[in-house]
Order: sequence, then C-alpha cells, then structure tokens
Amino acid sequence: MSGTKKDAHEHEGWIKTTIIAIVVAGIDFLVISVGILSNNTALSIAGVGIVTFFGMLIISSHYAIHQPDSKGTMRKAIAGSLIAVYVVILALSISGSLEDAQNQMVMNLIENFTWIIIAIVGFYFGTKGVTEFLKFWKSPK
Repeated sequence: MSGTKKDAHEHEGWIKTTIIAIVVAGIDFLVISVGILSNNTALSIAGVGIVTFFGMLIISSHYAIHQPDSKGTMRKAIAGSLIAVYVVILALSISGSLEDAQNQMVMNLIENFTWIIIAIVGFYFGTKGVTEFLKFWKSPK
C-alpha cells in the first residue's frame, strides 16, 4: 500500500474502533442505569464487567487485525474490564447506591480490589516502560 492508502486504511480502522468503543460505553451506561433503577447494584457491577470485557476483546481483536505485531488482546480485555468494574464500584459506593458499603466485609473486599487494580496498572505500565527502555538501550547508537 502506498503511504496515503495506508494512512486512509488506518484512519478508517480508528473510526471503526471509536464507534465500537462508543457503543460499548453506551451499553455500559444502560446496564448501570437499569441496575440502579431496579435497585440491583450487583446487576450493574456484573453487567459492566461482562459488557466491558467482551467490548474490549472486540476492540483489541479489531486493532490486532490491522496491526499484526499487536499482542496481549486478552490481557487488555481483562485489564479494561477490571478497571471499569472498579470505577463502577467506587462510583456506586461514593454515591450511596451501594447499600452494603457499611458492611465491614464489603469494605475489605473493596480495599483488596483496590490493591489488585494497583498491581494490574503497575505491571501493565511498568512492563511497557521497561520494554521501551530496553529497546532504546539495545538500539545501535
């Protein structure tokens, strides 16, 4: 492909990826709304996790088709869904919609989940940083 055809193909791929991401975010918002309106926060939390996982899997797979050297499709989907669930749990507990937030066991679970998210984000960005540093360090000067 020439430079302009390749650029147009990549631009089209990003447009499709953006549309998929907007649809996934809309479905997540719908799931949260239904869970809150039906007074079933477990539905909101589980629904967002499932929808975001498969949405991120679709987005990562779509991106991997256009970028053959792309790796970690499943890792991206798992990390994205866990972070989305964590944000929903925080939002529900801060807004008071999480009725069991006063329960000590639930608070311990949220605290432990916080440490899991810190580890995921730390390892994800940490490995990317180390990989880029090693590429730079080993490159011929």
